[in-house]
Amino acid sequence: MLSYQHAFHAGNHADVIKHLCWIGVINALKKKDKPFTLFDTHAGAGAYDLTDAMSSKNKEYETGISRLLIDDKGVQDLPNFLADYLSLCEPFLAQQQYPGSPAISAKAKRDGDNLHLMELHPAEFDKLDNNVSRLRTHNAHVHKRDGYEGLRALTPPKPNRGAILIDPPYERVNEYSDLVKGVEQVFKRWQQAQIVVWYPLLSERAGAKSGASEAMCEKLAAMGKPCFKAEICVAENTADAGMYGSGVFVLNPPWQLDANLESALESVVGMLGENETGYHATANVTWINEDN
Repeated sequence: MLSYQHAFHAGNHADVIKHLCWIGVINALKKKDKPFTLFDTHAGAGAYDLTDAMSSKNKEYETGISRLLIDDKGVQDLPNFLADYLSLCEPFLAQQQYPGSPAISAKAKRDGDNLHLMELHPAEFDKLDNNVSRLRTHNAHVHKRDGYEGLRALTPPKPNRGAILIDPPYERVNEYSDLVKGVEQVFKRWQQAQIVVWYPLLSERAGAKSGASEAMCEKLAAMGKPCFKAEICVAENTADAGMYGSGVFVLNPPWQLDANLESALESVVGMLGENETGYHATANVTWINEDN
């Protein structure tokens, strides 16, 4: 249950789409002066050393964030979301690190905004605590607790503005249903919550997990909130492909998040290019329940 280590996957295509979307949500919240609260239910270590044994084993960042790196002058010509994402990542990458969602949240929020980071894995929690301390961020709170239990205890925030990132490892099949239950419980108390759910796209090789993300998204959509999904595919969905892509399912999205994310992803897939088999990365944004 607590064996997952995100360092093996730091900076890969899944992190790119997840963190692009999350920055877009935070940017939208910052358009108003009133403070907001961010929640991260599966925070991980906060930042990842790309030279350590775990990150360098598969070097997944080489087919993710590394392909997006361009000189500072080129950032000016990129869509806003992508330019903001790369500018935030740059100081970390200069130190051979990749910022996880806690570091991205801490750097993107304002001093008066609150951040709650939940992590249950003992080793990951210790790294998270140390990494967040190094960032010297105001109002960043690290909790060694189950993310869904944390949401039950800490929502709704005051003032009633904010967003939740839910990014479980999905090691166990029941994590998909746990997520749906967790979101249902949030909406009972906090109807206005903006929620970003990351999920993997898995081929038949994943067995019982194949199709589980799609079924989970259907259950999330059935809650009736305005919602869309954005997906990126980096390999063909053959029976043996494993994780061929990933997506984000966004409930109560802020205005124009879909259009801005679509523009950013269009640039991303062009920069990711082809994998070793010649498959060219693709991306799409699809509304499920239109915002009225």
